[in-house]
Amino acid sequence: MLEKYRARILLVDDEPSNLDVMSKILNLEAYQAVVANSGALALALLKKQGFDLVITDLRMPGMTGIELLRELRKVHEDLPVIVLTAYGTVDDAVEAMKLGAIDFLSKPVRRENLLRVIQDSLQKTRLKSRIRSDQNLQTSFVGSSVEIQEIRRTIRLLAPTAASVLIEGESGTGKEVVAQGIHRESRRTGSLISVNCGAIPESLLESELFGYERGAFTGANASKRGLFEAADQGTLFLDEIGEMALNLQVKLLRVLQDGVFCRLGSTQSRKADVRIIAATNANLQQKLHDGSFREDLYYRLNVVSLKLPALRARGDDIIALAKLFLEQSCAQYNKGARFFSSEAERCLSAYSWPGNVRELKNVVERTVVLSESMEISAPQLGLGNFLSSSVAPALPAQGASAAGVPIFEFKLGTPLHEIELEIIRRTLEYTGNDKAETARLLGINQRTVYRKLQEMEEKL
Repeated sequence: MLEKYRARILLVDDEPSNLDVMSKILNLEAYQAVVANSGALALALLKKQGFDLVITDLRMPGMTGIELLRELRKVHEDLPVIVLTAYGTVDDAVEAMKLGAIDFLSKPVRRENLLRVIQDSLQKTRLKSRIRSDQNLQTSFVGSSVEIQEIRRTIRLLAPTAASVLIEGESGTGKEVVAQGIHRESRRTGSLISVNCGAIPESLLESELFGYERGAFTGANASKRGLFEAADQGTLFLDEIGEMALNLQVKLLRVLQDGVFCRLGSTQSRKADVRIIAATNANLQQKLHDGSFREDLYYRLNVVSLKLPALRARGDDIIALAKLFLEQSCAQYNKGARFFSSEAERCLSAYSWPGNVRELKNVVERTVVLSESMEISAPQLGLGNFLSSSVAPALPAQGASAAGVPIFEFKLGTPLHEIELEIIRRTLEYTGNDKAETARLLGINQRTVYRKLQEMEEKL
């Protein structure tokens, strides 16, 4: 039997007796029934609360069911709607189906029909949501590296829980994408709200998070709810959490412990059911040591930790991501299909990507905008003389710099593939054939080192 998990269903009908009968049936079946006796009231509820399903009559005074459906689709494209039809409303029912209603019930509604249609509708919707979520996860975390497979697995395990999550990783590795994936996979009915703690001045961040009352400070001419209230029943993503001031950390800790907070200028406690996902590219362990981040908050946030790998450590995932971004950019800018030359792919794989996935996407998008040919060559990527800047300090030298840093040079016109193999060979010499250390120094996956070694052997 389908797990109901207290699905929230909005019932809309101007006849009190119909609302009473349906709500009693649903409550007995462990659904959460919320009633509205008009389309206008239903629309107001839909803008403030999250629902899994809407059941609405079509013929109502004021805002009709058709008008409600039209307005609903402006704010909830995918929310399933079942329409109630009576004699003489067939044309309206057809119109409702065109607007995206997924099923209909004839009045008077019979208990078994009501429960069957609700269960079928929720089951179809959840299946579609799961398929879409899986597709989004595959798109967001393209690649077959062990690290990415583990991230996908962890997201699916922790998403249905209420556990706080701390996402760590360099800038551009996709921390917000991970947060979106966790929220999509969860059963939370509210929205995902994101805030960059490092981009908002300390004096404003508190009012953004907790809201304020009229007169709380100069310029507060009206009360305003904060992000915690906006994210009720949903998820709040706190990016750059390491930049949050200590006095705000204390207040955030209280919300995490008790779910209680106060608006600025108010002593009235408010509650919000909000899941916290925090992210940082800073070393929080160091901040704990120097006293700029609270230890108790750290352990509250770090119930589950996700460490995102840098792009340079993801090996073959780089090309898979580049091809995805290439396809997306070609579609976005109405360009014909493009493809990378073999030299361009080697260039993409060898580059250190200090800006990670964000930089890769930017490079591919820029290249598509400026490209005229179907084949994208290595020079078109515009990565410049990256070899000397990204890997030279770790390489054994044909000579040495004044500072003693090992360096070596190649003749102009040396094929990129030969440069790549030579760099790997000489780095292996430098590390005493330590393949793991070679991969680390070059910022590539260890499997890439093995693959290149096999290429070298085939050339002998």
